[in-house]
Parts: sequence; C-alpha cells; structure tokens
Amino acid sequence: MLRKSWNTAVFTIVGLGLLNPAQGDQITDMQTQIDTLRSELSQVKADQGDNWLNERRAEEVKGLILEVLSDADTRASLLNDGLLAGHDGKHFFIHSADGAFALIVSGQIDFRYIWNQQDANTGDEDEGGFQTRRLKVKLKGHVSSPKIKYKVQLAHDRTDGSTFLEEYEVSHQINDRIQIAAGLMKLPFLREELVSSSKQLTVERSLANEFFTLNRAEGVRLRYGDGPLLINLMISDGTNSEHSEFDDDESELAMTARADFLLQGERSQLNDFTGWSGEDQALNLGAAYHFELGDGRNGGTDNYHAYTLDLQWENGPLNFFAAYIGATIDPDSSGSDDRDMDGFIVQGGVHIVPDKLELFGQWVYIDGDVAGENEFDACVAGFNYYINGHRTKFTMDVIWLNEDVPTANPFGASITSNGLGLITGTEDELAVRTQFQVLF
Repeated sequence: MLRKSWNTAVFTIVGLGLLNPAQGDQITDMQTQIDTLRSELSQVKADQGDNWLNERRAEEVKGLILEVLSDADTRASLLNDGLLAGHDGKHFFIHSADGAFALIVSGQIDFRYIWNQQDANTGDEDEGGFQTRRLKVKLKGHVSSPKIKYKVQLAHDRTDGSTFLEEYEVSHQINDRIQIAAGLMKLPFLREELVSSSKQLTVERSLANEFFTLNRAEGVRLRYGDGPLLINLMISDGTNSEHSEFDDDESELAMTARADFLLQGERSQLNDFTGWSGEDQALNLGAAYHFELGDGRNGGTDNYHAYTLDLQWENGPLNFFAAYIGATIDPDSSGSDDRDMDGFIVQGGVHIVPDKLELFGQWVYIDGDVAGENEFDACVAGFNYYINGHRTKFTMDVIWLNEDVPTANPFGASITSNGLGLITGTEDELAVRTQFQVLF
C-alpha cells in the first residue's frame, strides 16, 4: 500500500510539471534503492527469525541437560547417603555408607588338563582330558555391625555340573580376642587343608592331606587370638559329615582343637604357601588334635584319634612347609586291633623370576598300617607362573607314585580321586597336571 501511494504521488508531481524529467529519474532511482533495502530488510528479519528458533532449541536442550544432571546429582546423593558399590581392586562389594551392612562377592575358577598313565594291565593305560576342577561363588559380609559376619560358598560338582552349598558360616566377634562361629565349616585340623585351594603351592593338595583330612562338618567353633597365639576349638558332627540330620550322625561326639604360634612375621604372610619378594621372614608352628566317638546306633562303631604337628616358613622368594600327621582307628565293638597310621609332607619352592616364575617340589609318605601293604611314597615337582599373583596364575606339575596307594582311611578322603589327577592308585602311576586359575 505504501509503495503504491508513493508511486502515485511521484507520477502526480511529474504530471503537474512540478518536477522536470531529470528529477523524476532521480526519484525513480531512489525508489529502486528503497525497494532493494526493503528486500534486504526482509531477508535480515527472516534470518533473525531462524536464529531465534535455533537459540530456543539450544535453550531447550540446555534445560533438558540441566534436568538430567540435577536428577543424577540427586541419585548420587541418595547413593552416598544410603548405599555404596564398586570394586576395591580385589572383590566386588556393596555396603551401606555407615559401614553397618556389607556384601562382598568373589569367586574361583580352576580349569585343568590332565594326562595320566597307569601300570594297570587293563589295555589302554593312558588317559587325558580337560576338567573344571573348581568353580565357586562366595558371598560374605556383615550385618548391623562388622562384628557380626556371614559367609556362604556355592560350588559346582565337577562330575555333573550341579551347584551345591559347600560352606556357610555366621560369626560374632565378641571382643578383640574371642570369636564364636556356627555353620558348615572346615574342621580346624590340617594346616594344608585350612589354606585356601586357590593359594596352594602345587596343583592340588598333597595325597597325605587327602588321606587324613577331616574336611567339613556342621558345628560350633570358638576362636581365641592374642598376639602370636591363635587357638581354634570346634564341636561338630564328625569328620566329613558335612550336611546331616541331627539324628543321623555316625559320630556321637567330635571335638577338634588347633593352636598356631607365630614366631616371626605377620600372620597374613602365611595365608598361602608362596614366598614373595620384599616380604620379611615369617615362621609359624602349629599343632592339632581331633577326637571322635562313634555312634553305634547310626553305624559309627569306631572311635578316632588324629593329631598333627606342622611348620611353615617363608622368607622373600623362599618357602618351606613340613607336617607330621598321625591317626588311630579304635574299633569300639568288633574286637579288631587298632589301626595306627602315619604320614609326612615336606614341600618347598623358590622364585627364580621374582613374583613371576616359581619352582617347587613335594614329597609325601603314608603308612596305612595294613598287613601286606608296603609303605607309600609320592613325589611332585612343577612350577607356578604368576600373571597377577594368585588371582591369575598357571600351574603345571608331575606327580609319581612308587607304590600302590594304602587302604583308604575311612575318616579321610580318597587318594585315587580324579580331583587329584589319579585313577587307579597303582604302582608307577604318573600324572601330568596343568591348571589355569582365575579369582574374581
């Protein structure tokens, strides 16, 4: 409308002769310039409109980001005030901010390849194959206070892969010296058995340990620790009883006592059988005794006495362990003679590459005290390669038997177990055992 009025005014002025033709041309040029400016102004407005929209979008996005960050801060605040979770470099954990409740999750995987050769005269004397020896998941922590602890350990059966409850325990730290615990636990007897399977020197615990082990049982344990002295006392359902009903135990009474005296070093150094570079010397003497009274009503007609003395020493890259084990089976009613059994374990190792490559050897002796059987020896030699300490390591050893294994100790475990890499337990049986371990 403005443009039309302007043009009408110009033509009217020209028509009335108020402007000459030259002046009219100037006015026309001015009109062209005005039109150009209007066009540019419209473009600027359009551009400003687009920028406004972009800025609005940016503000919306910024607002959304601020809302998300605010929500995250709120959640983090709630987490800090109520629950913490993560990995401490060793285990996954969940615990309350005040430390009153805690759950630690860990596990163990031991995967093996075993080659075995026996002099059994049964045709094919060689066997070899893979084996998942151990696969465990462990849950532990405390409730209400670090003084009230719990532990639950699940394991897989290597023969069929099923999962079972291997161990559980609840404990109360009464004071700095005294702890009481109840559950399905290892009886405090053999030092080698009490050291975790993940921290052994060889691929598997010794044959003497298997012959004399008391394994696990349900019971109550009292622990007393005062400086270098550590004492464990336990009343249980008896050797290898594990899960059982109260009226179905072959033992009427079973008591186990163990004392450890730390002569030098820190007790934590002796949680494994390996000496690490930079560690000071550590030395421990241990002794234990077990007595079990058979329950004739449930088929337990024998009384059992077992005892052991052991010494464990570590100094930098060197380690040494020796133990004597004795046991007596006293038939309660059959009139048979007592069976007095003896065993020795001697083992040692040295790091030839600090904290990486370790060579070791082990000798085992067992006298089963059975007429017509020879005394039994077994030798083991091998190496550990530590990728990340015990958390990731490769172990290889060779075990050789020079005699048939002795008649089984009914209160112990079987030596001729594929869990140890053996099959028949015959003279001149040889097994090469390799294992890769991961702890998480």
